[in-house]
Amino acid sequence: MQEFPRYLYRAPFVVTGLGPVIEDGGVLTEDGLVTAVGRYMNLKDADAQLEEYDGHAITPCLINSHAHLELSVFAGLSCQPAPEGGITGWIRALLALRAENPGEDLVHDAAIMALARLYAGGCRTVIDIGNHMESREIGASFKTDVSFFLELLGLCGASEQTALARLADLPAELACTPHAPYSTGPELLRAIKTRATTQNRLLPIHVAESSDEVEFLRTGNGPFRDFLLERGVPLDGFKAPGTGPVDYLDALGILDHRALCVHGVWVTDQEIALLRERQATVCLCPGSNRHLQVGVAPATRYQAAGVPLVLGTDSLASNPTLSLWREMAFLRQDHPALDPEAVFAMATTTPARLLGVENRIGVIAPGVASSLLAVKCEATSPAAALDYLTSAGSDIRLEWIE
Repeated sequence: MQEFPRYLYRAPFVVTGLGPVIEDGGVLTEDGLVTAVGRYMNLKDADAQLEEYDGHAITPCLINSHAHLELSVFAGLSCQPAPEGGITGWIRALLALRAENPGEDLVHDAAIMALARLYAGGCRTVIDIGNHMESREIGASFKTDVSFFLELLGLCGASEQTALARLADLPAELACTPHAPYSTGPELLRAIKTRATTQNRLLPIHVAESSDEVEFLRTGNGPFRDFLLERGVPLDGFKAPGTGPVDYLDALGILDHRALCVHGVWVTDQEIALLRERQATVCLCPGSNRHLQVGVAPATRYQAAGVPLVLGTDSLASNPTLSLWREMAFLRQDHPALDPEAVFAMATTTPARLLGVENRIGVIAPGVASSLLAVKCEATSPAAALDYLTSAGSDIRLEWIE
């Protein structure tokens, strides 16, 4: 049996996620759990092995709130300029690569490599979206926990009915998610929502990622209509709701405290207010948005309205890296007025609460897991430490404390 002796980890800064950054801080651990956290001077007499982390900040592990590990095999797509034609051009390119059928083994191996990269970047948990049942096995027994959701889509007519039939036959314990309002019909959206409510699970869904999506839902026209017809999707049974995606989802009863709206780039102030009223969470993916050139999510407006925000990387097919440090840096570049402490919470404390795991990860407090990070940080003040952690991006160097 593995033994977990008592350790006292000391660093110039300890970022707990539950209050001010602790200067000359210490974290006491035993049996794989944190037993105390505070100023080093108050913990130094503990009977524990001292581990000094000079020039570091000790932080909680990170949580990636949106990824598609299954798409990692198509990483080359994000290493090229975004295809012409906006987001539908990128979807065309992705579907063309999928049609080449790289094989289950290659898909799985690429996903595991991506998961290893997430772990190397300090990520302990990831919300993963996949289209194939096999993908729920990605990360089995891996150090980074994978919260898997099977994604379903079917806009209208036969495609929606086929998806509904598949949903009914899936194992009761399997978490499911609709792809997006422009690809998932109202009956299917409601059915998946009912399932999620019964399971008391989150409901992630892509929302307002592009202006093309908004145009399609408001008018039934635009690039998405052309794309769907090109794909052979019969639209005779589709009726545009005539509203933006947030209002549409709310009318269907989708929005509540379990809804995780991913991207949220093209929203109005009224929709932001509605998201706050329904207690929905928005997952920002600035790296993917930059690559696909779909716009910049209004993070400061969300924050001002009190909408909970978390961060995701999306997939390697739309983002060259899966670094949450890079996402934080991009977010601050896009929104210089954002408070660094609030940005760091989007990758730690807030998603931990969203997932209901704040008693294990995402914060540093007695009783949580001692899987923490020691991040190289030569800052001279708490404010400078938080500034560095959320702006250094690819310059971040870390090691796990476990």
